[in-house]
Amino acid sequence: MNEPIETITDQTLNMNQIEDGFYYKHCHFESISDSMNFSDIVFDHCDFEQTDFSRISFTNIEWNHSQLAGCDFNMSNWYNSKIKSMQLSGVDFNNSYFSNTVFVDCKAPYVNFSDSRFEKVDFTNCDLTGGFFQALKVKKSVKFPGSKLTDADLGETKLKGFELQDSEFDNITISPELARGLIVNQYQAAILIGIFGIKVD
Repeated sequence: MNEPIETITDQTLNMNQIEDGFYYKHCHFESISDSMNFSDIVFDHCDFEQTDFSRISFTNIEWNHSQLAGCDFNMSNWYNSKIKSMQLSGVDFNNSYFSNTVFVDCKAPYVNFSDSRFEKVDFTNCDLTGGFFQALKVKKSVKFPGSKLTDADLGETKLKGFELQDSEFDNITISPELARGLIVNQYQAAILIGIFGIKVD
């Protein structure tokens, strides 16, 4: 994003006071926003009373160190954004769209991305244990370097473009008929063979 217009620190604000192009640090946001679009904003160590962020579009957003466990981002849109060191346990991103967006160092067990569209999305060093990635529509790549995917559900998703070779899992759900193009390492291939009940002589 561009250089912030102004940095706002240690303030209590209404969500409707958020302005595009500003850097918000250690701020507390109360009330509920009626805005449908946020652009060129940094949220750094901020907390929010709002839990429903559904149908909101986020463009060129950097969002760091917020506790958003259990929040609703259903049908949200994300463009050119970075989400870092966030608590996203159980967050619902169902039926959302992500383009050129990265998640870094996020704790997101049981996060739900089902029925979403991904276009060049990275999850780096994230805990995605038990996450739902069902029926995704993927364009370009989805990478998971250093992320935990044990018990994640990728069923009903075409896995071409998925790069799991640098992730960790000891159990995962995928649809075998949609696995063409999936990239895994040798250890993971052995796990998948076991999951599918294939015997190797």
